[in-house]
Amino acid sequence: MRAALVLIDLQRDYLDRPGLVPAEGELLSRVAALLEGCRRAGVPVFHAMTLLRTDGANRMPHWQAAGTWACVEGTAGARPPEPVAPAPGEPVFAKDFYSALDAPGLEAGLAARGVDTVVLAGIYTHACIRETAVDAYARGFRVVIATEAIGSTDPQHARLSLEWLQGRGARGLSTGEILSEVSGSAEGGPQREPWRHHDPTRWSEVLWEVRPASRREVAEATERARRVARGEPAPPATRARQLGLWLDEMVAAREALVAMLVRDVAKPVVEARGEFDYAVALLRHAIAAIAQGEYPHAGTRVRVRHRPRGVIAIVTPWNNPLAIAVGKLAPALAYGNAVVWKPALQGTRIAERVLETLRAAGLDAGVALLRGDGETGRWLTGQAGIDAVSFTGSVASGRQVQAACAASGALLQAELGGNNAVIVLADADIHPVATEVAGAAFSFSGQRCTAPRRIIVDRAILAAFETALVRATQGLRVGDPADEATRIGPLISRQARARLSERLSNPAGGRIACGGAVPEGFAHGCWFEPTIVSRPDPSSALVREESFGPVAVLLPADGIDHALALCNGVDHGLVASLFTGDGSAKERFLEEAQAGMLAINRARPAFDAAAPFSGWKRSGHGPPEHGRWDREFYARPQAIYE
Repeated sequence: MRAALVLIDLQRDYLDRPGLVPAEGELLSRVAALLEGCRRAGVPVFHAMTLLRTDGANRMPHWQAAGTWACVEGTAGARPPEPVAPAPGEPVFAKDFYSALDAPGLEAGLAARGVDTVVLAGIYTHACIRETAVDAYARGFRVVIATEAIGSTDPQHARLSLEWLQGRGARGLSTGEILSEVSGSAEGGPQREPWRHHDPTRWSEVLWEVRPASRREVAEATERARRVARGEPAPPATRARQLGLWLDEMVAAREALVAMLVRDVAKPVVEARGEFDYAVALLRHAIAAIAQGEYPHAGTRVRVRHRPRGVIAIVTPWNNPLAIAVGKLAPALAYGNAVVWKPALQGTRIAERVLETLRAAGLDAGVALLRGDGETGRWLTGQAGIDAVSFTGSVASGRQVQAACAASGALLQAELGGNNAVIVLADADIHPVATEVAGAAFSFSGQRCTAPRRIIVDRAILAAFETALVRATQGLRVGDPADEATRIGPLISRQARARLSERLSNPAGGRIACGGAVPEGFAHGCWFEPTIVSRPDPSSALVREESFGPVAVLLPADGIDHALALCNGVDHGLVASLFTGDGSAKERFLEEAQAGMLAINRARPAFDAAAPFSGWKRSGHGPPEHGRWDREFYARPQAIYE
C-alpha cells in the first residue's frame, strides 16, 4: 500500500456552521490524532480547501442563489485551525466544487508520489467526502474513509452515504486500523491507540489509559449478549433477589465509588455522595417494581405479561457516570434483558468497579462492558442484533444515534441535554433566590444537563438581582473537589476549558458581569471561574446553545408573556423553573412552559427515582427514564388469551 492522507475543507467557515456532528472540538481532536500518526509513519499529506475568489466568480451556483459567501481567500474563515493546519512541505490545493479531485494539481501530485490508496478525512461526509470518494474510485485509487475523522451537518445523510460507499467505492476504518495498515503493523490488526485520562485537577498527570474497543470487539460483545438473551429469563423472584444482592454490593462499595467520582471526573465530594445516593434510590426502585408484580391481569379471559426486549445497548456519559448507568442497568436487568454497556471514556474506571459489584451479585453474565469512545458508541448503536438503545449525551451525538436506530428498527430512549431556564418574576425574594440559582447553575462547574443556564428576570428587579447573583456566585468556593467546602471544581478537560474561553470571547452583545477567566492560582488544572453574561442577544448561539460549563446568561423580561417566550425560545426542553408567589403566573407557567420537568420556587429540584426523567423537544426522544415508565422501554407487553 502506498497511501496518502487527503484532508478536505477543514476551514473555519465550515467548522462554524451549526449542527456539526461530531462537534468541532471533538472532530479536530480526532483529525489531529490521525494527522499526527500519518506524519510519524511518513504518509504524505495533501490539503484540499475551498477557496472563493474575492470577486465571487467561482461561487457555486447554489451559493450564488442563496447569497452565500464563505471561505473567501485571504480571510480568517478560509484558514484551517492550528491543530490541522498544513505543515511545511505539505501541499494545499484549491477547489471550487465538492470533490477534492476537482482541485487542479491534486491528482498529479498523488501520482507523482506513487499513491495507490487515498485516506479521506475532513468535512462534510454527505457532500465533499462522498464526492471525493466516488471520483477517487473512478480514477483507480483504493479509497479509505477515516470514520473517526469526518464530520457532517446532516448526520442522517452522512450515515447513508457511508453505508452506500462501504463495500463499493470505499472502506471505512478507524484511526487505529488506518495507522496499523499504513505502518505495516500486522500485529496491530484492528487494535486502536490507547486513550489517556488526564487528571482534571492537575492536567500534567495521567491517571490511567484505556484502549477503545475495535469494531470486531463490538460485534463479539453484541453476539455474546445475543446468546444470553436467547435463553429464558430468570423468574421475577430470582431477578429481585439478585438485584437485592447487587444493592448490598453497591452499598458496600460506597466509599470507593465516591472517591472515584471525585478523582476521575473531579466531582466535588458532597455532590459525589449525592450521586451515589441517587444511584441507590434508582436501584431500590427497580427492585420494588419487580416486587409489585411483573404479570398484571387485565380481565378474566386475558392476562398481560411483560417480556424482555432482548439486547439493550446502553451508552452513558462522564458527568454522572454512576447514577445514570445504574438508572439504566437496573431496569434493563430487572426485566430480564441482556446489556452491552459503553460508558464514556472518562467513566471507564467507575464502570469497571460497578461491573465488579454486578459480578459479586451474579449479574455479570447479562452485562458486557465495552471500553470505548464515540466511534465505539456509533458502532454499537448501529450494530445488528441490538433491540433497543438507551443513550445519554449531546444533541449532536443523539442525532447520529437516532439515524442508526431508524435504520435498524431498534427502539430508542435518549436524553440529550438541556439549556434550562429559570424565570424570576418581580415579586420574588431577590437574595435567597439568587443564592439558590447560583448554586444550581454552577455546582460541578455547570457540567450537568439539568443546570439552569438562562436566568430570565423581570426587568423591574434586574439590576438588583444581578448584583445579588454576582455576589452569590463569587461566594461559591473554588478548590480541590476532595475538600468538603468546595462547590466549584475543575472542568473535565483542557479542551472543554478552551471551548468555553472561545465561546466567551464574543459575549454576543452582552457584558461579562463576573468570571470569564481561569481563577488565580488554578492554572495547573482545568478550572474556570463561574461566569455570568448579562443581557446578551437572545438569538445568539451563546444563549441558544447549551454551554455545558460554568456559564449562565442573564436575560431581561417584560412580564410573564415575554418571560415564557424566552423560556420556550430554544430547541431544548429539559427543565424549567419559576420563582413567584403569583398564583396566576404559576398557572400560566405550568400550562405553557415547554419542558419535561418543571419546578416552582426551586432552581433545580431533587429528582425523585419514581418520577419520569423526561426531556421535550430536542432534549429527549422516546419513553422517559425511571419510575413506572421504565417498563415501557425495557419490556414488551404480551397478551395471553385462555
